[in-house]
Amino acid sequence: MKKYIFSLLLFVLLAFATACSDDDLGPSIFDTSGDELTELDLWLQEKFVDPYNIEVIYKWKDVETSMGYNLTPPKEENAKGLANVLLNIWCEPYMEVGGATFFKSVSPKQLLFIGSSRYTSSGTVTKGTAEGGRKIVIFEVDQYDRTNATRLKRYMKTVHHEFAHIAAQTIEYPKEFETITPNYVEEWDKIKDQDAYDQGFLSGYAMSEPGEDFAEIVGFMLSNSAEDWEAMLDLPSSQEAKDKLKQKVEMVVVYYRDNWNVDLYALQARCEQALNDVVNGVIVNP
Repeated sequence: MKKYIFSLLLFVLLAFATACSDDDLGPSIFDTSGDELTELDLWLQEKFVDPYNIEVIYKWKDVETSMGYNLTPPKEENAKGLANVLLNIWCEPYMEVGGATFFKSVSPKQLLFIGSSRYTSSGTVTKGTAEGGRKIVIFEVDQYDRTNATRLKRYMKTVHHEFAHIAAQTIEYPKEFETITPNYVEEWDKIKDQDAYDQGFLSGYAMSEPGEDFAEIVGFMLSNSAEDWEAMLDLPSSQEAKDKLKQKVEMVVVYYRDNWNVDLYALQARCEQALNDVVNGVIVNP
């Protein structure tokens, strides 16, 4: 009797499962078709993904951004303009001076373009961020102007700064760097520029922590001409502060030379030439 009841129950369950498998549940409520690639998508694939394995994200993806800020995606023409500039005054100079191994092994896997600015609770503006050596976020893309050298230098200072973070995350810089000017502070945004210079830093932000200090040196150096860079090193009012700043710069230069076989002064000159070519129309958007 028990075997009969068990067999009957098994038959009913099998019949129910078969009936359920035949049911037409209708179309999925989720969009599984994927976005159709635009002309810009194909261009980015050719210029960034294929040669460098770098994805450029310019369309809005909320999972890629912090929900704690009011941010907007960039206009497509600005995204392409900035992407083309990055090819000319970032990718190509780094490849030429540093080589493919350096650039491809250290470069981020994603570039995220944000059209708007990002303001912090203290009122400061974030120009860019680097996330775990994987992604660089660039803000204010909708302020892009190919002929505005000052604006382009701001973008490039951000990129060089964040790239330096990734390099340092891959191979650490010497701990002695932190001991040259150990007076780092939490409330860096309250530090006036000249006060930072007089303590051996290039900015108030550089005083926030050693990693930012290191990256600020690289960012300022590679986004300025040799002449402007030398003028920056002369900003501290005391010789002691100037010496400390130059000591840190020398340590950064040696770090890049010994660990990445990169001559920062040669890279600085190549980046300056490329930026001038873009601004003066020698290199134009495709």
